[in-house]
Amino acid sequence: MKRSFRPRWGFFGPIFFVVAAVAFLVPPLAARGQAQDIQIGFFAPLSGDNAEYGKTFQEAINLSVESVNRSGGIGARMIRIVPQDDRADPAQAANIAQLFASNSKMLAAIGSFSSAASMAAAPVFQQAGMVQVSPTSSHPDFTGLGSYMFRIVATQNIEGPLDARFVAEKFKPANVAVVYRDDDWGVAANKYFSDALKQLGTRITISEPIVPGTKDLRPLVTKLEDAHPDVLFLALFYADAAILAKEMQQAGYSVPVVTNSSLFNPQLIVLGGDAVNGYFVPSNFAPDSSDPVVPKFAAAYRTQTGRAADQFAALAYDAVGVLVQAMRDVVRAGHELTRSNIRDALASLAPYDGVTGKLHFDENRNAVRENMSWLVIKDGRFQAAGK
Repeated sequence: MKRSFRPRWGFFGPIFFVVAAVAFLVPPLAARGQAQDIQIGFFAPLSGDNAEYGKTFQEAINLSVESVNRSGGIGARMIRIVPQDDRADPAQAANIAQLFASNSKMLAAIGSFSSAASMAAAPVFQQAGMVQVSPTSSHPDFTGLGSYMFRIVATQNIEGPLDARFVAEKFKPANVAVVYRDDDWGVAANKYFSDALKQLGTRITISEPIVPGTKDLRPLVTKLEDAHPDVLFLALFYADAAILAKEMQQAGYSVPVVTNSSLFNPQLIVLGGDAVNGYFVPSNFAPDSSDPVVPKFAAAYRTQTGRAADQFAALAYDAVGVLVQAMRDVVRAGHELTRSNIRDALASLAPYDGVTGKLHFDENRNAVRENMSWLVIKDGRFQAAGK
């Protein structure tokens, strides 16, 4: 008589089948946690001459995300930031965008710091249908590169005239010298400031570009001395601006200096020392604002980092804020969190009460801003400039 096969599992047989069935139907805890995460890419210069900007971004973004996750996340899903260092290099930024776009779990990206890097990444994100929010890309052409590009900062065609008006009204100069960064952003910053200043009746006596990373600016200092400007306007990043300030000081050359908002960063003071005392710096962020969200943010940032928040921390913090608000709008409407749904919610976002002020996006996805706060470097720190 043929005997049928019976596995000799005894008591453990039924248990084995129950465990196996549960394991098949329910993914491991680690996998479930990862699946529930909302992944947001973040790219900025985390090394190199502009690393302080990127690190400030990262600190503020982490602070914002930690707050959101403590409050329950988005529909009980936690946010996970995936950081990448683009070193402010457009080619590297484009490569990172490819990496992010190819990850189907990644729903949006924040970055980069510079307009050049942001604009290099934009076509990749546009093709992938993935939102890119840049805290600080102020080149006017950035959001024109696609319908998925958003920015938090004022564009140079908005800031430039505001800076020019400040120079004209405060100093009433006959002529002004401009030194700007030799890239797309710097060219735009120079153009919109200079055009507005000329319309106000002030002459541009000299306009000089600086190749980023130039270490010897003594020939430029000589040119500035020979031009005899009443005011010097700088559209630079902190590393180059600090070198210029030191070499002007060493040459014994002094002139009132007004800068683009790109120089509201503590590293300018760290590197420039007393050579940058008296510099007037505009800001998209008013640290002394009485709006309740500002002192709360400023206190939390100082507790986490030991430093005062600058506009770059504030702009990055608000970049997370608008994304979170858009995602919550999607969830409240009963829709799935997808790249395209987040984009549509962001485009129709109600005015958002951020730490950089109340903002909303216009039809070109630019943050609508109407004024700047003015600071002056005094006693080794940024202080309100007053009238």
